[in-house]
Formats: sequence, structure tokens, C-alpha cells
Amino acid sequence: MAGINKEVGYRFLRDRYVQLRRGGLSAGDAVDALGFRSSRLPDWEALVGRDGRHHLRVDPSREQVFWAAFEGGADCDAACRAVGVARSTGYRWIQRRFGELRSSGVSLTRSIRVLRLTPHRAEAFERERQATERRKRNAATAAHRDALHASAGLVDAMLGETDATRRRRERVDRYWQLMREGVSNVDACRILGMSRPVGTRIRKQNNFLIPSLTPPRPSSGRYLTGRERVQIADLLRLGCSIRQIGRQLGRHPSTISRELRRHTDAAGNYLPRTADLDARRQRARPKTPRLVANLPLRLLVQRKLNRCWSPEEIAGWLRKTYPDEPSMHVCHETIYRALLLREPGGLHQRYAIKLRTGRRIRKTRWRTRTGQGSRIRNMTMIDQRPAEIETKQVAGHWEGDLIVGVGSVSAMVTLRERKTQYGMVINLPKDHTAASVNHAVIGAFATLPAHLKRSLTWDQGVEMSSHEALTAATGIPIYFAERASPWQRGANENFNGLLRQYFPKGTNLAQHSTAHVTRVVNEINHRPRKTLDYDTPARRLRQEHRAPATALG
Repeated sequence: MAGINKEVGYRFLRDRYVQLRRGGLSAGDAVDALGFRSSRLPDWEALVGRDGRHHLRVDPSREQVFWAAFEGGADCDAACRAVGVARSTGYRWIQRRFGELRSSGVSLTRSIRVLRLTPHRAEAFERERQATERRKRNAATAAHRDALHASAGLVDAMLGETDATRRRRERVDRYWQLMREGVSNVDACRILGMSRPVGTRIRKQNNFLIPSLTPPRPSSGRYLTGRERVQIADLLRLGCSIRQIGRQLGRHPSTISRELRRHTDAAGNYLPRTADLDARRQRARPKTPRLVANLPLRLLVQRKLNRCWSPEEIAGWLRKTYPDEPSMHVCHETIYRALLLREPGGLHQRYAIKLRTGRRIRKTRWRTRTGQGSRIRNMTMIDQRPAEIETKQVAGHWEGDLIVGVGSVSAMVTLRERKTQYGMVINLPKDHTAASVNHAVIGAFATLPAHLKRSLTWDQGVEMSSHEALTAATGIPIYFAERASPWQRGANENFNGLLRQYFPKGTNLAQHSTAHVTRVVNEINHRPRKTLDYDTPARRLRQEHRAPATALG
């Protein structure tokens, strides 16, 4: 594959083995790190103790005498005469010491001072050192580039069939063809010229089942192939980044990142054959649903559904409560599918009524018709509201609305704070006139500190016809959303949806006592919220209570 002679390969292995041994590894560890065993190991071991010096090189002890004389104050010529070597040998030793100092980070000025070099000779040494390092870098870059270009061809050569492999495959195909024709194992082995145990081993490898003649399905290109995984492993060993690997394979970097995250073992090794086998197993369908296979997880999800938690709240709470247990994580879509499709052994259909809509099937969102209602005088529209309210960085900005009971007789005032998502509900069992609504809102805000009463956003319902009196009594400016635009008060609309799980549409809201309404509101405020990183609104409001009032920017 590399295009070299076998003896050259042995020389590469020998040099690597000697390098590992001189690096401090034992003979056994060096063999394991090399991943290769040979009868030549004793000969290689004999080279470990040698210094590798040429027979014409000066003895190391004489070089030590030279450096003792030079560091004692003698110049290069005097030190060479004391040792009995040529002047060029002395300057070669000085140049090598100069390169060692510069490579270790010593400055050029200090190197000149230590070795007592003339500026002209130091400049020549430095120029030659930089040229040598530049050649090494260029050679390393060229070798890395050639390795990248040759990686695909090397993978093809490695995965390609040798003559022996091809003959073995053809013999196995011929054996199964004889089996399909009704020939016995003994006769098939006799025809193919192999022993009977070989035929038995072939049958055992396929679980004694004759393979079908259906050709394998061609790859769609969506998933990584075994060839690409082998190339990923090679490129990783060459030190390529994820983006470089993606460019070489023509894949998105995220595909490479997910592949390495899924199939890298605890030691950080990526094994392409194992990764390919695991990926094939993971793609096998159909799979047992997680809520069917994991009984503790299913029981926990059922308990939260009984408390009217939404599937998304359950999924987020599970990830926050069990961060180190992936078996206790579930996607909210999995819960919805378990409720809607009702696989055997999954969630029972009675839990579907615990969803906010109470439906057993999904319903499309129909466009709401714009109605004609009464107009309120002197409204301050939502587009005039300060921009800081949209950021949800400051607490004290509220949204309000009414939920109305059967016959539009009874109603409830609902208030929700935008930053903390904390909600309040005041029951109006008799009527929901402007005076009643004002009285309820004033009473609700009376318990809050001043820094938690900054603004109120409402829709254009007639219950806000006395909004100027409400502002005068509470000091809270009121802003009005556009008609038929509930998304402009999204926090309050979401809160109303939660309340409808406890107070369904078409029912009499007057029948609920104040204690029951308070209990429901407390339960909702203690449910985790996705927008709060699955924290609870009650906890966030307590933090805002303790926080000092901040000046508006």
C-alpha cells in the first residue's frame, strides 16, 4: 500500500521500537505500543544500548574536555588544541550548542554572549538554523498533505479484496448455491474440494440458514459507510480537525462531530469497525419504545401527567433532575406519541385527558376571525410600551385578561408577570364589570412591593373601560394590545391555557371557592417552566422580592 520494500518497512519498525525503548518504555510496553511482534526483536533490542555514533566521530569524553576548556575562558582554537581536534570540529560543536540554546527559547543576544560568538558568525549560525527548521516544516507539511491526498486510496486498497479473500468468497457463494439446489453438506464439500468441518463452519456462521438471493440495498448516502469510518480513523491519527475531516469526506462537520461523540470509547479511541457495527444496530427498526422498555420512567411520567404537567415540562424536569442518567431522559414528542398512538405497554389513553387540550388527537390551528367590539377611550397602545419590557430582564411588568364561564356570567381575572412567569387569579363569581375588575386588580397588586409594579398589558376588552381610574389608584401604566392579536400577550395566554386544565370552558366558574382557586394557582406556580430553565415561577418571584429595586435604564 505504501509502495516500499518489505525491508524498508522492517527498518521503520525497528527505528520506532528503539525510539520507544530509549524513551523509557519496557520491552513489553514497547511491543504493545508498536502493535507488532517479530522474530527480529532480539536484534532490535541489542541496538537500544548503542549510542548510534559513527565510528569516525570523536569520542564523547574528548568533547567534554573541549567544553570544560571553552567554558573556562579559552577560545575555540585553544580549546581545540587542548583536545587535539580540528578547528572545524570545535565550531561544529559550538554550532550544535547554539541550535540547542535557540530551540530551548534562549534569545539570540544571550546565546551570542554565552558562546562568545562574533556577530557575523552568529548571524550565519542563525540563518542556517532557520533554514533547517524551515525545511523540516515544509517537509512535514508536504508529508501531511500527501497523506491526506492518499488517505482515500489507502482505504480503498485496504478494504479491497485480495486474491485469497476473493477466492474464499467465491467458494462460499458456490457452497450456498449448492445448498439451494438441494445438495447435502457432505456432497457440497466434496464438489468444492474442502473438508466437511469447513462446510459446517460456513453454515454455523449464518446460523444454519441459507441466505436469500436478494441483493443488498445500495447505500442512500444519508449514513456514513464503513469505508468513510475507516478514513475518519486514519485522518484522526494524522491530526486533522473535524472540519478538515468533513472537507475530505464531503460531509458536514456536525456529521463527523456526532459520529465521534457517539462511537468514541472511554479511553478516547475511535474504532471504525466497532462504530460501523454499532451504527447498524442502532438503525435497526422497529425499536421498542422507551416508555415501554423502561418501567420506572413510565411510572414517573404518568405521575407527572396526573398532576397536569405538559410533556415538555416533564421532559425538561427529567433532564434537570437526572442529569447523569440518560436512561431517565425522554423527548416530549415521545410522550405525545405514546398518548396519541398508544403502543401496547405504553401510556394509557386515560392520561390524554390530562393534557391541556384534553384531546386524544392533534388539531390544526385555525385562523381566528376578527370581531367587532366596543372601543376604549384614551388607550395607550402596545407599540408605545418601553422597549425594555420586551427583553424580560426587569421584573414587575404584568399581562392580564379574563377567562369567562358558561353564559358569560362568572369570570376570573388572570395576571401573569413576564419575567418570572408568576401568575395570580381572582375569582369574580357574580359579574365582571369594569368596577369589579378594577377592584380585583387593585387588591391583587396591593400585596406587591413597588419595584414589582411597573406596567400592565391588557387586551381591548370592555372590562378595561375604566383603565384610567385603575392607573390612578395603583400608579401602574396600562398598555393595550392590538385587536385579535393574542400573541402580543403570550405570557398571559399561556397562563390561561394552564388554568383551563382546572377550569374547563363551558363550566360555571362561580362554583369554585377561593381556597380551591388559591390551591390551583399555587400548584401552577410550582410547576417547572422551560423558559426559566425548568425552574419554578414561585422561586423566581421570591428572588425578585428579596432583590433591591433596580433603576430603569
